Amino acid sequence: MAAKTVTIESKDYVFNTLKEAQRYYDAIVKELYDAKLTLTTGQDFEDLKWIYSAYCNYTNHNVDRLRESDIVGFKGISTVQQKGGQYIPTECGAVIFSDGTEEEFFTDKAIKEIAIKQNPR
Repeated sequence: MAAKTVTIESKDYVFNTLKEAQRYYDAIVKELYDAKLTLTTGQDFEDLKWIYSAYCNYTNHNVDRLRESDIVGFKGISTVQQKGGQYIPTECGAVIFSDGTEEEFFTDKAIKEIAIKQNPR
């Protein structure tokens, strides 16, 4: 099976594999979480904004929300995911909207969906 490439259109960059793209953006989210920072400007912000928006458009998730409220930031948060019947604490991203609300954002899941759409069989 051929590796899926991932193009991040906000910076016109192509990752050679899905895993490479996931690792890159997971590291950004982990850094935000560890440093307790909120990202509001710069290339990483633009990339995450594009990834979240593309994911929402591809999956028809939160499309109305994106029309109603701007994305103003990203941060790393701790959450709990169920895996194999167990609840496991994990870090993920959070999208911060201009109305002050936040939503969990799993970059690996979003990037996988983007790769599938960009690399149809």
